[in-house]
Amino acid sequence: SRKQSSDDQCLKTIHTALIEIHVKMLKTVAIDVSCTDTVDHIKTKVSAIEGIDKCLQELFFSGIHLKNDDKLADYNIMTNSSVDLFVTDGMQISVKIPSVGKTINLNVRKSNKVADVKAEIEQKVGILMNNQILMYAGRQLEDNQLLSQCDLRNEQPLHVLVSPVDKLRIFVNVRGERTVSVNVKCWYTVADVKLMIETSEGLPASTHVLMRTQSGVEVVLAEGQTLQDQSVKNNDILVLQQKVQVFVKTWEGKSLTMSLPLSNTTEEVMKKIGDRLPMKEGMYYLCYRGHILSSGDTLEKHDVQNNSTIDIRLRNSRVVEPKPKNGKDAPRNII
Repeated sequence: SRKQSSDDQCLKTIHTALIEIHVKMLKTVAIDVSCTDTVDHIKTKVSAIEGIDKCLQELFFSGIHLKNDDKLADYNIMTNSSVDLFVTDGMQISVKIPSVGKTINLNVRKSNKVADVKAEIEQKVGILMNNQILMYAGRQLEDNQLLSQCDLRNEQPLHVLVSPVDKLRIFVNVRGERTVSVNVKCWYTVADVKLMIETSEGLPASTHVLMRTQSGVEVVLAEGQTLQDQSVKNNDILVLQQKVQVFVKTWEGKSLTMSLPLSNTTEEVMKKIGDRLPMKEGMYYLCYRGHILSSGDTLEKHDVQNNSTIDIRLRNSRVVEPKPKNGKDAPRNII
């Protein structure tokens, strides 16, 4: 063939010789190359001389687009030939794939579609396009979107979620009264799940928190984080608990406004207060409507109401114990 004979001729005559070609940009640059060099090798040389990233370069000779893996001899490029360089709208993006524990870099163009990115991921990692969901900054990207429409930033990676793994069925214990099943996706936020429960159960999302049990302790799930971020898995059981706003009043007359799940124990509430007030542990106790809140009791057990007040008392304050059998009051110091 013409291509083969040209290649053979080049190899026979100047196998080790160098030829000079001219690359046209805004200026013309002379580069010494071999006719057996690949187009990709030429781009590497241009990048070293001009600082233009290879992924942004497109080379043309006599109107023909040069492909990276082809040799110069494939296009009959000889000494003193002029090759045209066009700088494209290319960019490099980082793609995280949690399901396989990989992060890859892709050279793409802003004019590429999201579907093109999925095709490259399939080629490099083997995950079928139809099984991929591309997420960026918490948004799902649609296949027909151009990358230029996605406001991609170099420092923020794309995330690949693999379906059907992204589909979950979770169970939610609603205030200890009943358990409902909810079909979700792992990239839903906790706030999304609460809104789904509000729609189906009529319980306002703003007055409830979602919790899970970790090492025997109930932990409130962060509203803005995804289920995947918080390691929620298929068939996990979460707890939806009502929260109340209370005013915590100190012995000095200061007040704190706190939003607390009714399932919090007095001990947990005291710890939260201690995070906000400089008080030594064990130096105070809590009182609600004249009753001391025992450390292991929950707010729900004491029927703590929304917008009510909880008092902080110092341990040296006096309280009245129930009357003993002799009928006399027995005041004592709480130590």
